[in-house]
Amino acid sequence: SLERLIGSISLTPLTDNLSLRLLEANGKAGNIGRSLSLLNLRKSRGYKPTTKEYEYAIQSIVSAGLHLRKDRNLFVDEHNQPEIDNPTRWLDAILVNMSGRNVPLDTWTANRMLHCYACTGRSGKALHFFYDVKRDYMDVEEDEEEEGVDVNVDVGVDDGEEDKSDTVTDERTPTQKLKVRMKIRPQLPPFYKIPSDVKLNREMVKRRGKDEIFSTKLEWEKEKDWSPSLTAAFAFADSLTHGACGHAPIKLDVSSWNTLIKASCYRGAIWRALEILNDTMPRNNIEPDIYSYNTILAALARLGDKDFMREMLTAMTNKGIISDKCTVQALVDGYLNAGDISGAVTLVQDMWNQHHVLPPYTSHLKIIEFALATELVYEAKRHVYLIQQLMKWKPSPEDSNRLQKFMYITQRNPKLSRKSLQQLFSYFGETLTEEDFF
Repeated sequence: SLERLIGSISLTPLTDNLSLRLLEANGKAGNIGRSLSLLNLRKSRGYKPTTKEYEYAIQSIVSAGLHLRKDRNLFVDEHNQPEIDNPTRWLDAILVNMSGRNVPLDTWTANRMLHCYACTGRSGKALHFFYDVKRDYMDVEEDEEEEGVDVNVDVGVDDGEEDKSDTVTDERTPTQKLKVRMKIRPQLPPFYKIPSDVKLNREMVKRRGKDEIFSTKLEWEKEKDWSPSLTAAFAFADSLTHGACGHAPIKLDVSSWNTLIKASCYRGAIWRALEILNDTMPRNNIEPDIYSYNTILAALARLGDKDFMREMLTAMTNKGIISDKCTVQALVDGYLNAGDISGAVTLVQDMWNQHHVLPPYTSHLKIIEFALATELVYEAKRHVYLIQQLMKWKPSPEDSNRLQKFMYITQRNPKLSRKSLQQLFSYFGETLTEEDFF
């Protein structure tokens, strides 16, 4: 007792407000265990519950999944991934704490919980490596040598790609420099990954590892062995609709189903996502929105399935859903991954002319980079011509405020300026002259 008395001298008492602030800090840091301990401490001391403390506890799960979003080992089976890939037990602990303190579960909090299943990044089933980045030596022209152009820098790769370029030692002569080039891999994604190929085969696929057993791709994706995390996500969502951990049943809304679509796409279960989009949501009198389609388009882009992406775009247009910048970004990524640089340039032009919608500025730069790295200088300059047209665009009374604001930001983006574009061309060993501008 004496030691406890001495140890408590000059210590800060853990008050209601301090415990809430500690819960916030641990939530942002991804300390799940400490966050749940603080929740139980607040419960034992009878502190008045708030919505924020459960938001912080859920955030701890999202933050803890950051390393999987960035450094997931795509070559390891999902059964051997870290525990954070299936956060059900921590979510159940939060629900039990809420029930014990008579805090009702609302749809917004339930959606935040479902999001934990889609915050750990894409698995190997949802990705394919389409290209390698190489660096080659080239002779420098005399005028370039005088300008001191040098591109001897390391090259990054696209999101989700590995930098598998060979290590280049700087053994160049004074009249040489490094030239960045991209090599498209001849290997296409496996047949069962590409929805358009599966659709041509009446949606029947041969099960990998199963001798002479065929089934629909949707049936395969619904099996527990396809993805334990995805199976847990659907089981958790189903438990919410029946009353989980003593809570009243809730009804899933469009955000709930969009989260399940995202979780399915991140685990390579595109047919399951399509079932939600085309069957489950209409059966529950819920209309898919732009986020539903954009999520699936982004998943298709990772596989370079241009044909199915065009079908999705047509379905969106027929239903009166207006495309946005994320729609065009996903379409551009899909065309570039498929190696269709010319099609990507034309796509951006068509989407602007027909729908007055553009992708983010990073997509413009990505198109130019892909074109230059594959030695399609004409296509790169064709897209530069489009950028110049956008720079001369002037608003009209019929244009929405959102479009005017977006174009205002695009026209003043320093990354799309003449100087930046010239530097980008020189990085790839090409020249963008004054004659290429108007």
